Amino acid sequence: MFKPNLRCRIQISSGQNDVYGQPIPGRFVNERCAVVKMEISNEKTSVRADSSASRGNAVEEEVVSIILLTNKTRANKDDIIEVAGVKLRIAARHPRFDVAGRLDHYEVSATMWSEV
Repeated sequence: MFKPNLRCRIQISSGQNDVYGQPIPGRFVNERCAVVKMEISNEKTSVRADSSASRGNAVEEEVVSIILLTNKTRANKDDIIEVAGVKLRIAARHPRFDVAGRLDHYEVSATMWSEV
């Protein structure tokens, strides 16, 4: 049985997209959650595909996380979730069931979110 231990703030998508095709965040909803995994790291990325003799690169912040939400959550894919001071974009939402076959909670995969 799932018991949430943290407070999360979820910004529900408004259902509209900006000029870049990204979803526009809407209203906030407070929910309870539990963090299973949250890895925040700085990764090197190539600036140009090895065309530079100096091997120029940039450092990009990367987040990989798994968060559990209650079975009554309003969060969906492309919504913004803020947990432990980190804003993340929900990439996937998977239902998880108990041994009796009842919906117990949702497992959410989230990545770094940044405003364009």
